[in-house]
Amino acid sequence: MNDENKTIFCGKSIGINKAPLIVAEIGFNHNGNVDLACKMIKSAAQSGADIVKLQTFIGSELISKKIKAQDPDSPNQEIYLHEFFQRYQLPRKDYETIFKYARELEIPVFSTPFDAGSLDMLVELGMPAIKVASCDLTHLPFLRQVGQAGLPIVLSTGMGTNEEIETALKAIRYKGNENVILLHCVSNYPSQHHEMNLACLKEMEMRFKVPIGLSDHTADNLSAIVAASLGAVMIEKHFTIDRKLPGVDQKISMEPSELAALKKATLEVQTILGDGRKKVQDSEESVKKSARRSLVARIDIEAQTVLTSEMFSLKRPGSGIPPTDLERVLGQKAKIRILAEEVVTWDMIL
Repeated sequence: MNDENKTIFCGKSIGINKAPLIVAEIGFNHNGNVDLACKMIKSAAQSGADIVKLQTFIGSELISKKIKAQDPDSPNQEIYLHEFFQRYQLPRKDYETIFKYARELEIPVFSTPFDAGSLDMLVELGMPAIKVASCDLTHLPFLRQVGQAGLPIVLSTGMGTNEEIETALKAIRYKGNENVILLHCVSNYPSQHHEMNLACLKEMEMRFKVPIGLSDHTADNLSAIVAASLGAVMIEKHFTIDRKLPGVDQKISMEPSELAALKKATLEVQTILGDGRKKVQDSEESVKKSARRSLVARIDIEAQTVLTSEMFSLKRPGSGIPPTDLERVLGQKAKIRILAEEVVTWDMIL
Protein backbone atom coordinates (compact mmCIF):
# COMPACT_ATOMS: atom_id res chain seq x y z
CA MET A 1 0.00 0.00 0.00
CA ASN A 2 1.75 3.12 -1.20
CA ASP A 3 0.05 6.53 -1.15
CA GLU A 4 -2.42 6.39 1.74
CA ASN A 5 -4.81 8.68 -0.13
CA LYS A 6 -4.97 6.19 -3.03
CA THR A 7 -5.18 2.94 -1.07
CA ILE A 8 -8.10 0.76 -2.16
CA PHE A 9 -9.48 -2.09 -0.05
CA CYS A 10 -12.38 -4.17 -1.41
CA GLY A 11 -13.10 -1.41 -3.89
CA LYS A 12 -13.22 1.28 -1.22
CA SER A 13 -10.61 3.95 -0.55
CA ILE A 14 -8.96 4.31 2.83
CA GLY A 15 -6.39 6.66 4.31
CA ILE A 16 -5.90 10.23 5.45
CA ASN A 17 -9.03 12.41 5.74
CA LYS A 18 -11.37 9.46 5.21
CA ALA A 19 -13.82 7.90 7.64
CA PRO A 20 -12.86 4.33 8.63
CA LEU A 21 -14.41 1.42 6.79
CA ILE A 22 -16.99 -0.29 9.01
CA VAL A 23 -16.70 -4.07 8.85
CA ALA A 24 -19.69 -5.99 10.20
CA GLU A 25 -18.22 -9.21 11.57
CA ILE A 26 -20.98 -11.79 11.25
CA GLY A 27 -18.45 -14.54 11.94
CA PHE A 28 -20.56 -17.64 12.48
CA ASN A 29 -23.56 -15.84 14.01
CA HIS A 30 -25.48 -17.39 11.09
CA ASN A 31 -25.44 -20.66 13.09
CA GLY A 32 -24.66 -22.68 9.97
CA ASN A 33 -27.77 -21.43 8.13
CA VAL A 34 -27.07 -19.82 4.77
CA ASP A 35 -30.46 -18.08 4.68
CA LEU A 36 -29.75 -16.47 8.03
CA ALA A 37 -26.29 -15.50 6.77
CA CYS A 38 -27.82 -13.72 3.78
CA LYS A 39 -30.39 -12.03 6.00
CA MET A 40 -27.59 -10.72 8.23
CA ILE A 41 -25.59 -9.50 5.24
CA LYS A 42 -28.59 -7.56 3.95
CA SER A 43 -29.26 -6.07 7.38
CA ALA A 44 -25.62 -5.04 7.76
CA ALA A 45 -25.64 -3.38 4.34
CA GLN A 46 -28.86 -1.51 5.14
CA SER A 47 -27.46 -0.40 8.51
CA GLY A 48 -24.36 1.25 7.06
CA ALA A 49 -21.67 -1.43 6.97
CA ASP A 50 -19.07 -0.89 4.26
CA ILE A 51 -17.99 -4.53 4.26
CA VAL A 52 -19.23 -7.78 5.80
CA LYS A 53 -16.97 -10.51 7.17
CA LEU A 54 -17.54 -14.16 7.98
CA GLN A 55 -15.46 -16.93 9.55
CA THR A 56 -14.70 -20.08 7.58
CA PHE A 57 -13.41 -23.25 9.19
CA ILE A 58 -13.42 -27.03 9.24
CA GLY A 59 -14.09 -28.07 12.81
CA SER A 60 -11.86 -31.14 12.70
CA GLU A 61 -8.96 -29.00 11.40
CA LEU A 62 -9.44 -26.26 13.98
CA ILE A 63 -9.15 -28.09 17.28
CA SER A 64 -7.84 -31.43 18.52
CA LYS A 65 -10.44 -34.16 18.43
CA LYS A 66 -9.42 -35.15 21.95
CA ILE A 67 -10.44 -31.83 23.54
CA LYS A 68 -13.71 -31.99 25.46
CA ALA A 69 -15.44 -29.13 27.22
CA GLN A 70 -18.81 -27.83 28.27
CA ASP A 71 -21.00 -27.34 25.23
CA PRO A 72 -21.33 -23.55 24.69
CA ASP A 73 -24.84 -24.15 23.32
CA SER A 74 -25.90 -26.59 26.07
CA PRO A 75 -24.26 -25.62 29.37
CA ASN A 76 -25.13 -28.90 31.11
CA GLN A 77 -23.59 -31.11 28.45
CA GLU A 78 -19.97 -31.94 27.64
CA ILE A 79 -18.86 -32.48 24.03
CA TYR A 80 -15.79 -32.72 21.87
CA LEU A 81 -15.17 -29.10 20.86
CA HIS A 82 -14.48 -29.85 17.21
CA GLU A 83 -18.08 -31.08 17.01
CA PHE A 84 -19.27 -27.71 18.26
CA PHE A 85 -17.54 -25.91 15.41
CA GLN A 86 -18.80 -28.44 12.88
CA ARG A 87 -22.33 -27.24 13.67
CA TYR A 88 -21.48 -23.84 12.23
CA GLN A 89 -19.60 -24.89 9.11
CA LEU A 90 -20.96 -23.76 5.77
CA PRO A 91 -20.27 -25.88 2.67
CA ARG A 92 -18.84 -24.48 -0.55
CA LYS A 93 -22.27 -24.21 -2.21
CA ASP A 94 -23.42 -21.91 0.61
CA TYR A 95 -20.43 -19.63 0.09
CA GLU A 96 -21.25 -19.53 -3.61
CA THR A 97 -24.76 -18.39 -2.63
CA ILE A 98 -23.41 -15.82 -0.18
CA PHE A 99 -20.92 -14.25 -2.59
CA LYS A 100 -23.53 -14.11 -5.36
CA TYR A 101 -26.05 -12.48 -3.02
CA ALA A 102 -23.48 -9.97 -1.76
CA ARG A 103 -22.67 -8.96 -5.34
CA GLU A 104 -26.37 -8.33 -5.93
CA LEU A 105 -26.41 -6.11 -2.82
CA GLU A 106 -23.17 -4.44 -3.94
CA ILE A 107 -21.49 -4.97 -0.60
CA PRO A 108 -18.09 -6.70 -0.39
CA VAL A 109 -17.91 -9.87 1.69
CA PHE A 110 -14.71 -11.51 2.84
CA SER A 111 -13.89 -14.07 5.49
CA THR A 112 -11.40 -15.34 8.03
CA PRO A 113 -10.19 -18.80 6.93
CA PHE A 114 -8.80 -20.94 9.74
CA ASP A 115 -7.19 -23.63 7.59
CA ALA A 116 -5.54 -24.07 4.20
CA GLY A 117 -8.55 -25.82 2.67
CA SER A 118 -10.90 -22.99 3.63
CA LEU A 119 -8.38 -20.45 2.32
CA ASP A 120 -8.12 -22.19 -1.05
CA MET A 121 -11.88 -22.46 -1.40
CA LEU A 122 -12.47 -18.78 -0.61
CA VAL A 123 -9.78 -17.65 -3.03
CA GLU A 124 -11.22 -19.88 -5.77
CA LEU A 125 -14.65 -18.30 -5.20
CA GLY A 126 -13.23 -14.83 -5.80
CA MET A 127 -13.09 -13.47 -2.26
CA PRO A 128 -11.63 -9.91 -2.51
CA ALA A 129 -9.49 -9.96 0.66
CA ILE A 130 -8.35 -12.25 3.47
CA LYS A 131 -8.72 -11.74 7.21
CA VAL A 132 -6.32 -13.47 9.60
CA ALA A 133 -7.56 -13.88 13.16
CA SER A 134 -5.50 -12.94 16.20
CA CYS A 135 -5.20 -16.59 17.17
CA ASP A 136 -3.19 -17.23 14.01
CA LEU A 137 -0.73 -14.36 14.45
CA THR A 138 2.00 -16.92 15.18
CA HIS A 139 0.82 -19.57 12.65
CA LEU A 140 3.71 -18.79 10.30
CA PRO A 141 3.17 -21.58 7.72
CA PHE A 142 -0.43 -20.44 7.29
CA LEU A 143 0.60 -16.77 7.10
CA ARG A 144 2.96 -17.62 4.24
CA GLN A 145 0.09 -19.32 2.42
CA VAL A 146 -2.13 -16.29 3.03
CA GLY A 147 0.55 -13.94 1.68
CA GLN A 148 1.09 -16.07 -1.42
CA ALA A 149 -2.61 -15.80 -2.32
CA GLY A 150 -1.80 -12.24 -3.44
CA LEU A 151 -4.94 -10.63 -1.99
CA PRO A 152 -5.18 -7.69 0.43
CA ILE A 153 -4.81 -8.94 4.01
CA VAL A 154 -6.27 -7.76 7.30
CA LEU A 155 -4.27 -9.08 10.26
CA SER A 156 -5.64 -8.87 13.80
CA THR A 157 -3.03 -8.56 16.53
CA GLY A 158 -4.83 -9.54 19.74
CA MET A 159 -2.57 -11.20 22.32
CA GLY A 160 0.40 -10.20 20.18
CA THR A 161 3.70 -8.50 20.94
CA ASN A 162 5.49 -6.13 18.59
CA GLU A 163 8.03 -8.84 17.89
CA GLU A 164 5.32 -11.35 16.98
CA ILE A 165 3.67 -8.80 14.68
CA GLU A 166 6.98 -8.13 12.94
CA THR A 167 7.55 -11.85 12.43
CA ALA A 168 4.01 -12.29 11.11
CA LEU A 169 4.47 -9.47 8.60
CA LYS A 170 7.71 -11.04 7.37
CA ALA A 171 5.89 -14.33 6.80
CA ILE A 172 3.05 -12.63 4.90
CA ARG A 173 5.55 -10.66 2.80
CA TYR A 174 7.61 -13.76 2.04
CA LYS A 175 6.52 -13.65 -1.61
CA GLY A 176 6.23 -9.87 -1.84
CA ASN A 177 2.68 -9.21 -0.63
CA GLU A 178 2.76 -5.72 0.96
CA ASN A 179 -1.03 -5.26 0.97
CA VAL A 180 -1.63 -5.43 4.74
CA ILE A 181 -3.84 -3.65 7.25
CA LEU A 182 -3.10 -4.29 10.93
CA LEU A 183 -5.94 -4.27 13.44
CA HIS A 184 -5.24 -3.54 17.08
CA CYS A 185 -7.32 -5.95 19.13
CA VAL A 186 -7.89 -7.03 22.72
CA SER A 187 -8.83 -10.71 22.73
CA ASN A 188 -11.26 -10.53 25.63
CA TYR A 189 -14.99 -10.98 25.02
CA PRO A 190 -16.22 -8.43 25.82
CA SER A 191 -13.13 -6.22 26.17
CA GLN A 192 -13.15 -3.55 28.86
CA HIS A 193 -12.42 0.15 28.30
CA HIS A 194 -9.38 0.13 30.57
CA GLU A 195 -7.81 -2.62 28.44
CA MET A 196 -8.12 -0.89 25.07
CA ASN A 197 -4.88 1.16 25.08
CA LEU A 198 -5.92 2.95 21.90
CA ALA A 199 -2.93 5.29 22.11
CA CYS A 200 -0.95 2.39 20.62
CA LEU A 201 -2.63 2.95 17.24
CA LYS A 202 -0.25 5.81 16.44
CA GLU A 203 2.75 3.86 17.72
CA MET A 204 1.79 0.85 15.58
CA GLU A 205 1.39 3.04 12.51
CA MET A 206 4.84 4.55 12.96
CA ARG A 207 6.51 1.24 13.82
CA PHE A 208 5.03 -1.00 11.13
CA LYS A 209 4.35 1.64 8.45
CA VAL A 210 1.04 0.10 7.35
CA PRO A 211 -2.57 1.28 7.75
CA ILE A 212 -3.94 0.60 11.24
CA GLY A 213 -7.47 -0.16 12.37
CA LEU A 214 -9.34 -1.67 15.31
CA SER A 215 -11.06 -4.99 15.87
CA ASP A 216 -13.33 -3.94 18.72
CA HIS A 217 -14.87 -6.38 21.19
CA THR A 218 -16.15 -3.83 23.70
CA ALA A 219 -19.85 -3.71 24.50
CA ASP A 220 -20.44 -0.18 23.18
CA ASN A 221 -19.24 2.09 20.39
CA LEU A 222 -17.03 4.44 22.43
CA SER A 223 -13.71 2.73 21.69
CA ALA A 224 -14.52 2.54 17.98
CA ILE A 225 -15.34 6.25 17.89
CA VAL A 226 -12.12 7.12 19.71
CA ALA A 227 -10.18 4.93 17.28
CA ALA A 228 -11.78 6.78 14.37
CA SER A 229 -10.56 10.06 15.87
CA LEU A 230 -7.03 8.60 16.07
CA GLY A 231 -6.95 7.77 12.36
CA ALA A 232 -8.08 4.13 12.29
CA VAL A 233 -8.77 3.16 8.67
CA MET A 234 -11.03 0.23 9.60
CA ILE A 235 -13.34 -0.62 12.49
CA GLU A 236 -14.45 -4.23 12.83
CA LYS A 237 -17.20 -5.23 15.27
CA HIS A 238 -19.29 -8.36 15.65
CA PHE A 239 -22.78 -8.05 14.17
CA THR A 240 -26.08 -9.88 14.53
CA ILE A 241 -29.68 -9.13 13.73
CA ASP A 242 -30.74 -10.21 17.23
CA ARG A 243 -28.60 -10.82 20.32
CA LYS A 244 -31.24 -13.27 21.58
CA LEU A 245 -30.41 -15.74 18.82
CA PRO A 246 -28.50 -18.88 19.89
CA GLY A 247 -24.74 -18.84 19.39
CA VAL A 248 -21.68 -17.96 21.42
CA ASP A 249 -20.94 -14.60 19.78
CA GLN A 250 -24.46 -13.19 19.63
CA LYS A 251 -24.26 -11.53 23.05
CA ILE A 252 -21.08 -9.59 22.20
CA SER A 253 -22.42 -8.46 18.82
CA MET A 254 -23.99 -5.15 17.88
CA GLU A 255 -27.48 -5.04 16.43
CA PRO A 256 -28.59 -3.04 13.35
CA SER A 257 -29.46 0.15 15.25
CA GLU A 258 -26.04 0.12 16.94
CA LEU A 259 -24.28 -0.44 13.63
CA ALA A 260 -26.17 2.50 12.12
CA ALA A 261 -25.20 4.65 15.11
CA LEU A 262 -21.55 3.65 14.74
CA LYS A 263 -21.52 4.50 11.06
CA LYS A 264 -23.12 7.89 11.73
CA ALA A 265 -20.69 8.62 14.57
CA THR A 266 -17.57 7.78 12.55
CA LEU A 267 -18.73 10.06 9.73
CA GLU A 268 -19.31 12.81 12.27
CA VAL A 269 -15.83 12.23 13.69
CA GLN A 270 -14.36 12.81 10.24
CA THR A 271 -16.42 15.98 9.89
CA ILE A 272 -15.24 17.16 13.29
CA LEU A 273 -11.59 16.40 12.48
CA GLY A 274 -11.74 18.40 9.24
CA ASP A 275 -8.73 18.85 6.99
CA GLY A 276 -6.24 19.61 9.76
CA ARG A 277 -5.44 23.16 8.64
CA LYS A 278 -6.06 25.92 11.18
CA LYS A 279 -8.35 28.56 9.71
CA VAL A 280 -11.08 31.02 10.63
CA GLN A 281 -14.51 29.55 10.00
CA ASP A 282 -17.13 31.60 8.16
CA SER A 283 -19.39 31.38 11.21
CA GLU A 284 -16.68 33.05 13.32
CA GLU A 285 -16.48 36.25 11.26
CA SER A 286 -19.43 37.97 12.91
CA VAL A 287 -18.26 36.86 16.36
CA LYS A 288 -14.78 38.12 15.55
CA LYS A 289 -16.15 41.60 14.82
CA SER A 290 -18.14 41.76 18.04
CA ALA A 291 -15.93 39.87 20.52
CA ARG A 292 -12.43 41.07 19.68
CA ARG A 293 -11.07 44.41 20.81
CA SER A 294 -10.33 47.66 19.01
CA LEU A 295 -8.72 50.97 19.85
CA VAL A 296 -11.29 53.13 21.65
CA ALA A 297 -10.71 56.81 22.52
CA ARG A 298 -10.39 57.46 26.27
CA ILE A 299 -10.90 61.18 25.78
CA ASP A 300 -12.01 63.60 23.11
CA ILE A 301 -9.12 63.90 20.64
CA GLU A 302 -8.97 67.01 18.48
CA ALA A 303 -7.99 66.91 14.82
CA GLN A 304 -4.21 67.20 14.19
CA THR A 305 -3.42 65.94 17.70
CA VAL A 306 -0.37 63.65 17.88
CA LEU A 307 -1.64 60.31 19.16
CA THR A 308 -0.20 58.72 22.34
CA SER A 309 -1.00 55.49 24.16
CA GLU A 310 -2.68 57.37 27.01
CA MET A 311 -5.43 58.45 24.62
CA PHE A 312 -6.65 54.89 23.98
CA SER A 313 -8.21 51.93 25.71
CA LEU A 314 -8.72 48.49 24.17
CA LYS A 315 -12.38 47.45 24.18
CA ARG A 316 -14.99 45.57 22.23
CA PRO A 317 -16.17 45.48 19.45
CA GLY A 318 -13.49 44.39 17.02
CA SER A 319 -14.69 46.56 14.16
CA GLY A 320 -11.94 49.19 14.54
CA ILE A 321 -8.14 49.23 14.55
CA PRO A 322 -6.98 46.01 16.29
CA PRO A 323 -4.66 46.01 19.34
CA THR A 324 -1.93 44.47 17.19
CA ASP A 325 -1.71 47.77 15.23
CA LEU A 326 -1.44 50.07 18.25
CA GLU A 327 2.24 50.77 17.61
CA ARG A 328 1.47 51.86 14.05
CA VAL A 329 -1.01 54.44 15.35
CA LEU A 330 1.21 56.04 18.00
CA GLY A 331 2.95 59.16 16.75
CA GLN A 332 0.42 59.65 13.95
CA LYS A 333 -2.09 62.51 13.95
CA ALA A 334 -5.86 62.48 14.23
CA LYS A 335 -7.45 63.29 10.89
CA ILE A 336 -10.72 64.39 12.47
CA ARG A 337 -12.05 65.05 15.94
CA ILE A 338 -12.50 61.72 17.73
CA LEU A 339 -14.97 61.61 20.60
CA ALA A 340 -14.40 59.74 23.86
CA GLU A 341 -15.55 56.08 23.73
CA GLU A 342 -15.60 56.15 19.94
CA VAL A 343 -14.17 53.10 18.15
CA VAL A 344 -11.15 54.29 16.22
CA THR A 345 -10.86 53.30 12.53
CA TRP A 346 -8.10 53.93 9.98
CA ASP A 347 -10.07 56.63 8.22
CA MET A 348 -9.75 58.73 11.42
CA ILE A 349 -5.93 58.68 11.24
CA LEU A 350 -3.70 60.79 8.99
